[in-house]
Formats: sequence, structure tokens, C-alpha cells
Amino acid sequence: RQRLEELKHFRRHLVDTGAVTGLVKMYKHAIKTEMRLDNPKLVKEFIATYADGNPDSEEIETLSRENATLQEYNEVMEGQVDELTQEVERQQRRNVARKLWSLIASDKPELTLDEFFKSICGQQVEKSTGEVLVNLLRPMQYEGSQASSSTISKDVFSNLVVEFPEEIKNWIDVEFFPRFTGEPPFQKELMEAIQASDLLPYDTNLISDAVKLDPHLIVFLEAVAEASRG
Repeated sequence: RQRLEELKHFRRHLVDTGAVTGLVKMYKHAIKTEMRLDNPKLVKEFIATYADGNPDSEEIETLSRENATLQEYNEVMEGQVDELTQEVERQQRRNVARKLWSLIASDKPELTLDEFFKSICGQQVEKSTGEVLVNLLRPMQYEGSQASSSTISKDVFSNLVVEFPEEIKNWIDVEFFPRFTGEPPFQKELMEAIQASDLLPYDTNLISDAVKLDPHLIVFLEAVAEASRG
């Protein structure tokens, strides 16, 4: 008898909560869509979309809206984090650029391209010829009157370094910075290469073919020359 009472209460509970209506609609839905074994998600899909007669449907809808709002908020926050991360990286590169400028220019506000090249490759006179042979290795933009009249400022240089591709940034950090030991960073290496070329003292016109600047240094110097044009 008690079991019958419990069953009655349970049936009443199913009616009151709308579960019976939901089950009937689910049955109709299953018949309509011809539920087969190859559609195992049918019941789950129906329950996910079922709201009519469900006393919790309003709360579910509210929670769904809140969840959508939170997802949108998270996307906005992720975008802001990305922007802040990029800005931090840019500021770090600006610091690198300012440090590099101080090593090259001794904190002068600007340098001519001629001065810039000398600060990096030096102006050491080769004894057997009495000439500054590193000048034979200058990129075209660093020759003649153009090198003396074109200037690069600290601010322009800093902006340039920030925008360098990753390969050049890595070269600056790993290869360029360690070379600053009191003399122009590439002077010693270039002078040794010139002296080892077996072209001295008479065949200096062939030095530019035998001795080459570091490819990354060429990219660096050409970018500076381009930036000096404004």
C-alpha cells in the first residue's frame, strides 16, 4: 500500500514538474525524426533545446545569457592581455634600442651615416698602406657626400629597432651587443680579415671582393640608411 502511495506521489510529481509533457514531446520528436542507432545524440539534443513546460527554463535561459556574457567578457579580456603583452614587448625593445644607441652614439641626439659607420666598423689605419681600408667595405648609402649629409636621430633609430624582424632582433641581442668592448664592435674582425686576405699592400682594390660584412650587419646598416631618409 505504501508503495502505491509512493507511485501516486511520483506520478503527481512528474505531472507537476512538467516531466510528463517533456517525455511526451520527446517521444513525438523521436518518432518524427526516426531515431536510429546512427543518431545517438538525438535525446541529448532534444533535452538541450526543450524548455516548454520546464519550471527551470527561465533560470536556464538566464544562466545561458550570463554564460554568453562571460564568454564575451573573457574574449575581450584575452584581447586586452594580448595588447598589453605586445606593448610590454615593444617597451622592452625600446629599452634595447636606447641602450644600443648609447653604445653606438655615446648618447648624441643624432649621427650622420658616416659617423654611424665609423662607430661600428672603425677607422683604423692599415700600416702597410696608410689607408683606412674598412671604408672599402661601406654599403653604397654610406659613401660620399650622402654619408656626410644624411643623419639618423635617436628617436628614429629606436623606432626602427622596435620594428626589426625577429631575426635581426635576435642578432642584435646575441651577436651585436657582446661586441661592444671599448672599440668599434666590428673593427677588429674586419681588420683581421683584411690582413689575412693576402692582398696587402698592392691589391687593395680587390678587398671588397675578398672581405664581406656580416649579412645581418648589412641588413642593419641598410635599414638605418633607409630610415635616415625619413
